[in-house]
Amino acid sequence: MTGYGRCEITDKKGECLVEVKSVNHRFLEIKTKFPQKFTEIEDIVKRKVKENFSRGYFEIYVTIEGINNIGKRLKLDRVLVRQYLAAVKEIKREFNISGKPELNSILQLNGILKFEESEQPSDGWVVRSLEKALERGLGSLKKMREREGDTLDKDITGRLKNISRLVAMLKDNQSKFINEFESRFKKRLDKMLKDVEISEDRLSQEIALIAERGDITEELIRLESHLKQFKQILKEGGAVGRKLEFVLQEMNRESNTIGSKSINYSVSQQVIAIKSDLEKIREQVQNIE
Repeated sequence: MTGYGRCEITDKKGECLVEVKSVNHRFLEIKTKFPQKFTEIEDIVKRKVKENFSRGYFEIYVTIEGINNIGKRLKLDRVLVRQYLAAVKEIKREFNISGKPELNSILQLNGILKFEESEQPSDGWVVRSLEKALERGLGSLKKMREREGDTLDKDITGRLKNISRLVAMLKDNQSKFINEFESRFKKRLDKMLKDVEISEDRLSQEIALIAERGDITEELIRLESHLKQFKQILKEGGAVGRKLEFVLQEMNRESNTIGSKSINYSVSQQVIAIKSDLEKIREQVQNIE
């Protein structure tokens, strides 16, 4: 399902912005984009998504600003200062140069002052802010997907009702279709073989065999069973997309068999309608986790 979520965490230390987008996908795929120096947060992002979703293509954009010195401290290299001062004394003595080194000049010397890491980003503000922003952003996305899910549920439920209606019609009219087929078959055969005598018993046997091969009662019963199972799974909620896909495959298989055994034009038309609704449901189920 499609969705979008956004959350921004801002305080005196900095700003963490998370944007999450999702579109339909049969499996779970996650694409991340974040500042190069915070590569370790990728595992946090993917873990959070997997905790909340099982299907979909996700794009997660993380922006972190204003915290270049977070986790750093300024360090004075005292050993290096002593070495510089000793070098100055040696230069003065050896070359007979007067004067004193100035503080500003010393501080500008390479390596005297430097930043060093006091804590890793994964231990501090970045992770705390990221997790909070992810939780809120993914929460917003989930609500949007749930609203879309309600719409999908109504559409799928309507199509299931229509399929159930068509299956019930086929069951109710099964004997009628067989009788009509027998009548049409006899008339056509009488017309083709009007000058040939055929035993009535033999003719009845042949018609019965053909009609039996066109009997779709078992397939209709199994299709009804699959419909009930599909509805039950749909009510369960949670990550049921793959289960629904499997049941849909079985429903398609039964409808194909019914179509191939059809001995009546009306049956063929109703099978086409059933398969049309099943295809629409299949497209929608791919959006369900």
